[in-house]
Amino acid sequence: MPCHVVRATVAGNALRPTKKPSRILDFVMSTGARDQLWKPNSGIRFYRRTEAPKVNTQVLYPSLDVNRFVHTANIESPAIVPKISPDLGQFSDDEQFEQDMVEWCNQNDALLMSTPTPVQKVTRPESHHALSPQGVNATVKPDIVTSKVESEAKKLILPPVTSLDYTMSNDLFQAALKSKVGSFQSYWSHALYRHAHQDGSVHSVKVHYCTSKHTMEEVCKKYFLGEKVLGFDMEWMAYASASAGPRQNVSLIQIASPSRIALFQTALFENDDFVAPTFRAIMEDEGVSKVGINILADCTRLRNYLKVETSGIFELSHLYKLVKYTKLGQPDKINKSIASMAVQVQEVLRLPMYKGPSVRSSNWMRRLNDAQIKYSAADAYAGIQLYYVLEHERENLSPCPPRPEFAEKRMPIKLAPPPEIDAEVPVEVAKTDVPDKVTDITEEPPLPTLDSVPASVLVPRVSTSKDNIPTTTTTTTTTSSKSTTPSKAIDSRIVAANLELQLYRSQRNARLVAKPSAMRSYFIWYNNQDLTPDSIAKLLRDPPLKTNTVVSYILESITLEKVSYSKERLKTEVLSFLDPQNVMYGKYRDLFKEAYEIKE
Repeated sequence: MPCHVVRATVAGNALRPTKKPSRILDFVMSTGARDQLWKPNSGIRFYRRTEAPKVNTQVLYPSLDVNRFVHTANIESPAIVPKISPDLGQFSDDEQFEQDMVEWCNQNDALLMSTPTPVQKVTRPESHHALSPQGVNATVKPDIVTSKVESEAKKLILPPVTSLDYTMSNDLFQAALKSKVGSFQSYWSHALYRHAHQDGSVHSVKVHYCTSKHTMEEVCKKYFLGEKVLGFDMEWMAYASASAGPRQNVSLIQIASPSRIALFQTALFENDDFVAPTFRAIMEDEGVSKVGINILADCTRLRNYLKVETSGIFELSHLYKLVKYTKLGQPDKINKSIASMAVQVQEVLRLPMYKGPSVRSSNWMRRLNDAQIKYSAADAYAGIQLYYVLEHERENLSPCPPRPEFAEKRMPIKLAPPPEIDAEVPVEVAKTDVPDKVTDITEEPPLPTLDSVPASVLVPRVSTSKDNIPTTTTTTTTTSSKSTTPSKAIDSRIVAANLELQLYRSQRNARLVAKPSAMRSYFIWYNNQDLTPDSIAKLLRDPPLKTNTVVSYILESITLEKVSYSKERLKTEVLSFLDPQNVMYGKYRDLFKEAYEIKE
């Protein structure tokens, strides 16, 4: 009831407020039927015990409307109604107390029930019932309408499209959508994928669990050699320190093709011989893309503890952000920060992925249990499915951006080219003067944009002179209104380096550590295998820069920005200009040791 029974006792011929509820409770329950204070149809009746009510006397309290005092939870307003107790001090000590009490209850009822709803059936507090148009006895759970809307929406969701033979079964996908949230059946898994053969047979993804180098070799040679794209992941002990051995730091290696998953538990291999020859060949082959999330860190661990130099490392976060923000028209959000696997699987593969900490931080040095096998197999297989779905979406973008470079090259993510302009539409081009000489690279000229670069400049035909100074075979001359003297065009490799620098700067979350002029020289050197620092010095300026300046620019970029480089070119073309004795104790000593593979 919204109005609580006032605690009262008998003193003389009237009921008065008191702080002793037991006396009135005993009196109410123990009196005879004639003098009983509680009447089922009237509530508490207040009159003198020595004086029975007259027949013609107006009753102070008419029959109690039970429905008025029975309330159910308001579905649309789940706020809890505060419990209100009367202040007994506000009532008088005479018979007026009775009328004041009724008025007080009515006022508080009005406050508690802003929209009184008649209810014909008293329900338990934990149950929620609502009236239906069909009748007052019908009960409807509050989440029925929402669940119906959600179920209708889920019917419209289909599995993602790829070019693979192994695709997510629509029946299993819909069953996962309809499963209880948080149940094992509601999560994404490799077990959802099927391949229907022409003969009518249906194949599922197979998992190979290997605990020896011999089986690792056989599985890699029979099932994974020749694949162009492989999902890749690793597991290790959560407590493993950098000084711990390979069994703790590389406990499990997972690779996946569209039809198979291999789990190599190196922690159980014998004789500290962890790498099968075919597996090493696959990992070091740049022609095989190893795809994963935060995969560069995994491959660094693989190199440090198993001495495997991985090539063809592809970060899925780069492709995910390129596709997502190109479709949304937000290229400024395309960067190299890592997007978690759970987020990518939820958005791209359209089902949540189980990432229970109990399995993730479990013991990977013991023989795997069923939960660990499912968890580790799903991680590797998610990588290859994400790659093919995102690649399918990238190829259907218009204009289509290029695929991101391998992560070990540390190159910026290239955006989609600007849309082509119809040749029949006249385009007015402003005539500007071009300086006769290329501006000194240290003066930081403004960076060109993609829209301002002619297509003929982006893909030039280049020839090399005897002095190894690259020159363009075709030049474009621009005439101004004041002079008809042909001007020298900026070399296309400088333009390309400026564009890469612009993209590199836009995709970094922090400011450049190296100078822009240094990064520009590095991009020219890295992207042109035929250019040495001496050639770049002549290319950038006339009269040329000092060769040592270009050398310092390249070393500064590699050291401060941690960009990729060729060890052989660095040794023969850059470090050869420096005195080895001075380099060993200078700021480039770590780079020198890495290039020459010097171990302390």
